[in-house]
Amino acid sequence: MTTTLPTQDHNTRDEAPPPGMAALLLQHQVEQFYYAEARMIDERDFHGWLDLFTDDTRYLVPIHRNQTGAEFTDELGDLGLAHFDDDKSVLRKRVLRMVSGLAWTEDPPSVQRHLVTNVQVRTLDSGELAADCCFQAHRYRLDREVEVFTGSRNDVLRREGESFRIAARTVYLDHTTVLANNLNLFL
Repeated sequence: MTTTLPTQDHNTRDEAPPPGMAALLLQHQVEQFYYAEARMIDERDFHGWLDLFTDDTRYLVPIHRNQTGAEFTDELGDLGLAHFDDDKSVLRKRVLRMVSGLAWTEDPPSVQRHLVTNVQVRTLDSGELAADCCFQAHRYRLDREVEVFTGSRNDVLRREGESFRIAARTVYLDHTTVLANNLNLFL
């Protein structure tokens, strides 16, 4: 006797993945987005990198302060001071300057390598995603300038088709004093 199992149409585009798989898939998609972003910066595709940001984005790098033990909290607090507090129009001007050939700090261009790790993703009530990660950015220039930046990023990501766009980014440098000659890079 032969048993015939009912056939099922396994069109995965129409079926929602199981809840655990959906979280894994989202994690993977966000990680791949960050890896592609890092590669764009490293390969100096600054226009492509800028296109990852929404028109209403905010790119904030607050100044990290040293505090005594009695004053210390887990909050960094920027007191209104920031290395960068840019909207999309300012980011666009920074990109245009980087590719213009007029940025003397980038002639010859730096070699950069961005590493992204410890990615965590959660869905916000708005439907946007909160994505937190750690980063390390290396910059090498003129065979003698070597700089390493480390820190964390808190992003708000919006879905756009099969990918995302960055609606807000706050970068927390681990450094209280930046010893680099300049901050002419994207984190």
